[in-house]
Amino acid sequence: MAVKQEYIDIMVNIPGFSVGRASTHNHEGDLDLMIELFRKESKYRCRCGNEFTSYYDCDERCVRDLSYGVFKRSYLVFYQVRVDCPDCGVVTESLDWMLPRVEYSKRLAAFVALACQEIRSIKAVAEQFGLHEKTVKKIDKAALKKELPDPSEASPKIIGVDEFSIRRRHRYATTVVDFEKRTVPYVAKDRTKESLAGFYKALGKEKCKAIEAVAMDMWRPYEEATREHCPNAEIVYDPFHLIAAYGREVIDQVRVQETWKAYGRSLEVIKGSRYLLLKNRKNLDPKRDEPARLSDLLRLNRRLNTVYILKDDLKQLWFYRSEAWARKWFDWWYRRAIRSRIEPLKKFAKRLKKHLPGILAHCRYPIHTSFIEGINNKIKVIKRIAFGFIDLDYFFLKIRGAFRPEVAHTKIR
Repeated sequence: MAVKQEYIDIMVNIPGFSVGRASTHNHEGDLDLMIELFRKESKYRCRCGNEFTSYYDCDERCVRDLSYGVFKRSYLVFYQVRVDCPDCGVVTESLDWMLPRVEYSKRLAAFVALACQEIRSIKAVAEQFGLHEKTVKKIDKAALKKELPDPSEASPKIIGVDEFSIRRRHRYATTVVDFEKRTVPYVAKDRTKESLAGFYKALGKEKCKAIEAVAMDMWRPYEEATREHCPNAEIVYDPFHLIAAYGREVIDQVRVQETWKAYGRSLEVIKGSRYLLLKNRKNLDPKRDEPARLSDLLRLNRRLNTVYILKDDLKQLWFYRSEAWARKWFDWWYRRAIRSRIEPLKKFAKRLKKHLPGILAHCRYPIHTSFIEGINNKIKVIKRIAFGFIDLDYFFLKIRGAFRPEVAHTKIR
């Protein structure tokens, strides 16, 4: 039973064209589908909107389209014309289903961009559609630029700022998160004052005045940029970075000092104990005998026992919602740290006291960068799957695209 022409046209669905005939072509063991198109009427539109019934010249085009059934690749073959427009001169006609100077249809590009929203490598998407990796990247990058709002369009009230590693050897980038919308409106190279100031400048003075709080670690360039551009914003030092800094600057240093002094049984217990001391008690693995090993370590070494207990006590500070009670807790903790006569601990305690207003600010704004840490973990996944990004602009777009308010499906025409 023959299929009516109108049904074939509906299936292929190219505005202004009908299907003439279809043929197959064997390409490296795969069958390609070639679909010839013919115009329904002699109407040609310039990119400026002017329409014509005649054309200057024409040329045959062959562009990739969506796959059909068993055919991995399908092509649309048609004649595209140039028109002699009084406003634009001799230019290629504008087609609703095609972008200028590309070899694929808009709807194929839409499906490719949709596939790229998944955490997959460009290579995997390219293999799925039978396209070159550079073509997939070009499609995805163009879609992200079109869909993602400019940083200047953001209107955040509470934000978080953090850095992540681009590559080894201390190459970093800056991430800004809108806590209310759970989006990433801005990513910039480096972690300098200028890196963050670029976001504030994009927002403008009025929007910067509306920012109420900024969660960050105790990184001076971020703090300087925030105080300069956001006069009304309260800086909130988040617990994650402070506890991580305590691990590096106190526990690690004391552990190394005690290792040099230890011998015999004590040396055996201290060796390889770094992660035991840094882990939370609830995360210790009984199957690896970690709770018992930690107990032996703390029982045998008084200094390590002290810094470990004070680490757990410091965490309690972020459970307070009353600034007065939080200050009392910190004063009590600070006195114990100073009286411990453990120099790395005393040094760290004095540093915290200088930044106490930003630490106690969590009572008014109970925010922290744990959400940003989750973003950083996803960034690592994106980077690992893609085997790194040479094009940083594309990498930053991928990060922002992964944290859109709603990962909106690309409109398919």
